[in-house]
Amino acid sequence: MRIDNKIPKELQESIVASINEAEDKGLAIAEGMEKIAMAAHADIVDRILKDAEAEKVNAKKNFRPLSANEKKFYTGLKAGAKQAVTADQIDIIPVETIDYTLNEVKKASNILSLINFAPAGVKKWLVASKTGAAVWGNLTDSLTAELTATITATNMDVFKLHAFCIIPKAIRDLEIGYVDRYFTAILAEAMQDGIVQGYIDGDGKVAPIGLTKKIGQTNQDGTHTAKTTVSTITGFSPEQMGPVLATLSHGGLRPVDKVYLLCNPLDRYQYVNPALYGDSISGGYVSKAFLNMEIIEDANVTRGKGIFTMSGLYTMGFQGVMVDEYKETKAIDDADLIVAKVYGNGRAVDDDAAVVFNITNLIPYIPTVETVTNP
Repeated sequence: MRIDNKIPKELQESIVASINEAEDKGLAIAEGMEKIAMAAHADIVDRILKDAEAEKVNAKKNFRPLSANEKKFYTGLKAGAKQAVTADQIDIIPVETIDYTLNEVKKASNILSLINFAPAGVKKWLVASKTGAAVWGNLTDSLTAELTATITATNMDVFKLHAFCIIPKAIRDLEIGYVDRYFTAILAEAMQDGIVQGYIDGDGKVAPIGLTKKIGQTNQDGTHTAKTTVSTITGFSPEQMGPVLATLSHGGLRPVDKVYLLCNPLDRYQYVNPALYGDSISGGYVSKAFLNMEIIEDANVTRGKGIFTMSGLYTMGFQGVMVDEYKETKAIDDADLIVAKVYGNGRAVDDDAAVVFNITNLIPYIPTVETVTNP
């Protein structure tokens, strides 16, 4: 969820005017960020406060189990960024918190459910594309075939994803369990768009290598070269989808059980739905697709492009999350602003993990009608 979509236009204009008129720009920016964050997450704050009141009455608190590291982290966070900061740094978010947050992100996003997340704290992760063959034979027979794999190590501490987080005093004054609920909810919301953007279109220079980029080929500026956009796909028939499935199978070395079509929401309405569904002779609508295919729409997908991919062919990991106090929080009395810097990386197992195509070339589906004349 993009924060700017949740902020009233009047509030945005008011903040801009205050910054322009202020003598202390840093102070005005800090106050503006507080207002924006509080407005964007007012529903989460309100929900947690209501949960705290209800659970106080019922004496039942549904907190997830916290590790010793998490309890120590949240104890420092409850004290406030200014009190907990040592050398301008609060602490490193515990790996258990990162794993839990990423798991919640996957639940909340259909597109992120396609990603394999490496365990937090792992600095290097292996990705492999299965190849090879197994051969039956007698125990005394010599080896006649080998199982091989193209294995590549991916460093998970290369790039940074920044997320801003307000910790209101109304939340900090509650028990650690409520602080955890709020912090992980805000962290998940802040990270979600960035992770999706990196997964789809990351340039490989300052971000993960996205599905739309080639893994082993770069431009002069260090960014990874964009994959060729296929322009021959006009529908979802076996003839049209045959080359796509062949690519996803990586030369026939992996099965293609289910295909996912990632697209911009507007493109789904304008091109995908008309090409996929048409009136049936008996009434209602029928689908042209002959295979198991799920459509996932996301605003991070560039309009005019569609992406065919499968689940489990992309790995992303985060080595650690550093939490720092934002330098301009000196005048914020009711909340502390902290910056979470997520160090991570990601890439697909190979270039065949995704096929990028021109989605505007899809042709509306028109069912074939045969007329039979009685002699």
